[in-house]
Amino acid sequence: MDHYKRMAIFAKVVELGSMSAAGRLLNMSPSAVSQQIRFLEQHSGITLLHRSTRKLSLTELGERYYRYCQDLCAAAEQAQSLLESEIELPVGELRLAVPVGVARYLSDGLGAWAKQFPDLSLSLNVDDEHIDLIEQRIDLAIRVGEMPDSSFIASKISEMQMGLYVSPEWLKANAEPESPEDLQQSEWLNLLNGHLGTGLKHFWNMNTLESRKIETRSKFSINNILILQQMCEQGYGVCALSTFEAHDAVRKQKLVRILPDWHVGQLNIWAVTPQRNSKSAKVRQAIQLIQNCLNAAVN
Repeated sequence: MDHYKRMAIFAKVVELGSMSAAGRLLNMSPSAVSQQIRFLEQHSGITLLHRSTRKLSLTELGERYYRYCQDLCAAAEQAQSLLESEIELPVGELRLAVPVGVARYLSDGLGAWAKQFPDLSLSLNVDDEHIDLIEQRIDLAIRVGEMPDSSFIASKISEMQMGLYVSPEWLKANAEPESPEDLQQSEWLNLLNGHLGTGLKHFWNMNTLESRKIETRSKFSINNILILQQMCEQGYGVCALSTFEAHDAVRKQKLVRILPDWHVGQLNIWAVTPQRNSKSAKVRQAIQLIQNCLNAAVN
């Protein structure tokens, strides 16, 4: 590495015509610059510069060597420009991992954003399972629930309240519950491996702040939130959905919220990045966009 540094110093000496001028640019003393050039010459056993009290001139081999040093410096400057452009503008491929239930609220916003930048492309992995960010080269993952300790960088970007929903057909066939205990014998649809996937449910009353734990009967366990919601709409049982996931179905009268004063959890939504990617423009802007989309959906 020291050798490459000396090559860059040599190129600046030739470009500027003197040791002192190169030293001023590189924040080095003329003697330190001269010493680095001598190391280069001693390492190769070849004289690169003719020195006099008035000027410097290249030897024939020094002139050829200078061209390679120029190329080295140009490549380093291009590499630095690439990094700086990543910080300033979204470029290259952005690899995203997003849960199924969240992805549908982001597609329009992500598509419109990506169209603004011709040098940006998106790769979207939609899956409720937590994939390996390093192995899959993921730049940004959206995760729901509590974040385990890890070496990744996680920032909370939103939250969602989990309400209880059934279909209108379910309400026709069952008495509308008045308390959490009324749902103990009901058939439930649970998200497999999810935060609310167990039979034991914790209920919180938003008005009285009362909490209760009720053991429920899990009839169907499903690993896909869209299928879970679809089965709930078809009357197969009670399910817990976030208010923004259920919003459209409630508006279209496909679902009805029961026990509206109660919820079964408040889940945080996180933007998770490997530390190495956390400062690029594409990641920063994507996090802000996703946060705006989710907050608009929640509200």
